[in-house]
Amino acid sequence: MADPKQIVENVYSVFTDNNLSRILPLLDEKIAIYIVGHGPTDREYQGRSGFLTMMSQLYTICENLRVHSLIYFTPEDDQQDSIITTGLFEGILRIDNEPSVLPFVHSWQIKAEKVVELRVFYWNSAKLLYRLQPEGNRPDFLPNGQHIWSSGPDNP
Repeated sequence: MADPKQIVENVYSVFTDNNLSRILPLLDEKIAIYIVGHGPTDREYQGRSGFLTMMSQLYTICENLRVHSLIYFTPEDDQQDSIITTGLFEGILRIDNEPSVLPFVHSWQIKAEKVVELRVFYWNSAKLLYRLQPEGNRPDFLPNGQHIWSSGPDNP
């Protein structure tokens, strides 16, 4: 019987191979995926079809995706079916053909050796969003890295 860390390691290794058909057996057919943050794929995805939709959206934005610098946080109790990982997504943005790196935290829930829930958190995405936005709707960056939208209901 595989422990949660082994299952998550398998998902990441298959993801790196860009072979989604090999990931699907590791996912519960009713998996819930929640993506929280300020990025191109924020929302909730349900089931394996939701996972494929999420990945399709990601592949339209980025290519040559890789995951690296993974750190695993596992519970002390071996009976726990959860694991948290942190690392970096790296890929080439299709819009400008330039590399992009996005730090993330994943919270995994495993039941009966299948991933039943994945919560994705990422940050430091303001510059990524800037690159993905059309020219007329881009934020202005302050010297400290914070950003404000130059137009909109709060900033006419």
